Formats: sequence, C-alpha cells, structure tokens
Amino acid sequence: MKTFNSFVILTLLTFSALTFAQKHTKDKSFKIKPSTENSATVLADENSPHFMQFGIMSRNHDEFRKKYGIAVIYQNCVISQFLSQKAKENNKLVAKELTEKYGDNWKKDLGFIPFGL
Repeated sequence: MKTFNSFVILTLLTFSALTFAQKHTKDKSFKIKPSTENSATVLADENSPHFMQFGIMSRNHDEFRKKYGIAVIYQNCVISQFLSQKAKENNKLVAKELTEKYGDNWKKDLGFIPFGL
C-alpha cells in the first residue's frame, strides 16, 4: 500500500510539473526581423507568416516579402504526409489573410500558386 501511494504521488507530481512547463502563446502577430548578415531576412519565429513550398527555389521573392510582409520558405523535395498537411493548412491561412487584406492582387504579385491552394 505504501509503494502504491508513493507511485501515485510521484506520478501526479510528474504530470503536474509537465503541465506547468508548457507555455502556450496566443500571440499570432506576423513578424519578420531583418538579419545583419547579407541583408537576408530571418523569420522571427515559426508563427511568422510565410508560404511553404517544396522543391528547388525557382525565384527570389524579396519583392513580395517587402510589399506584403509574407516570406516564401522552400522545403526539401521529399514531402512527408505531416509536412504536406502542415503546408496546406499554413498556406490556406496565409492566403485567406492576404485575400481579406488585399483582395486577389497578391496572387499576381506572387507569381505561383502556393502548395495546397
């Protein structure tokens, strides 16, 4: 009985500590911060707005990023089911935001159809 009680207490303490260690941020603001090296831009965090594409980078999208604040990130040619789903959801969300803000003009400026749209 003493061993069982110790096990229960230890289990509760472990899971309660894990719960408090998780930090959930609701800040969905889109931020792109400039890098000091080579005038390249780096996404501030993975919640920054960007289109996910797969394959070899076919063109430079700096003009689009400067005009709309949305980067284009290229991933590997090999697409897992997880990355595919993540890219579709991400690209649909970013496209929806752009359409609400700018109409369909952004599509012409981007020059390609984002993955999953």
